[in-house]
Amino acid sequence: MKIQFPEAKSILRLLLPGLLLAVSGCDQRARVAETESAFMLPEAATITDFNLSHVERGDYDLEDARGKWSLLFFGYTHCPDVCPTELFMLAEMMRAMESNADNEVEAPQVVFVSVDPQRDKLQPLQEYAAFYHPDFIGVTGEQSSIDLLCESIGVFYERVYYRDGEALELDSTATIPADLRDSYLINHSASIFLLNPLGKLHAIFTAPHDPDTMIRDLAAIQDSWSS
Repeated sequence: MKIQFPEAKSILRLLLPGLLLAVSGCDQRARVAETESAFMLPEAATITDFNLSHVERGDYDLEDARGKWSLLFFGYTHCPDVCPTELFMLAEMMRAMESNADNEVEAPQVVFVSVDPQRDKLQPLQEYAAFYHPDFIGVTGEQSSIDLLCESIGVFYERVYYRDGEALELDSTATIPADLRDSYLINHSASIFLLNPLGKLHAIFTAPHDPDTMIRDLAAIQDSWSS
């Protein structure tokens, strides 16, 4: 049973310049910086408002992303490989910025968005995110709200169910048998999405990621924003 959520579009949609210009909001302060790994959008893209939750903050929505730089990474706590690798990398990036007294990069808010609200409850989700770095926050919400945000940003994920070690194919509208409801993995993109202080999608860091390269790119992006 392999269910791909149609609401979660591939990141390739955002890499098509014509479509980018069609969906992006005009942002006079966005400038294209010279980056090593980050894909800079020609214009910062307006994303649909969303309503997720955090165990301590309560609601987490687009307003919480405004006034600061934010890095959004989408995954789930049962992820066997991609999520631990990327969160560790982001923690290394944060620690490198914190340990450098001459660092002038504004540390971003790192948000781990779980696409698996069925299993990722708020308290364990925050504990999982904070395990990598105490400033990381973990949020999730209703599946429809998650899918709305995924669609708006261009995040891809699919839930794959297994029986006897074999991935099963099933239409996404089909009822999931009770004995399979927790026997799934989620394939998802490893990209990291940068929102600017206006809460708009500003750049996309595609894998593979390197902490030092990300710091240099963030410095270039922030400098171009303020210039």
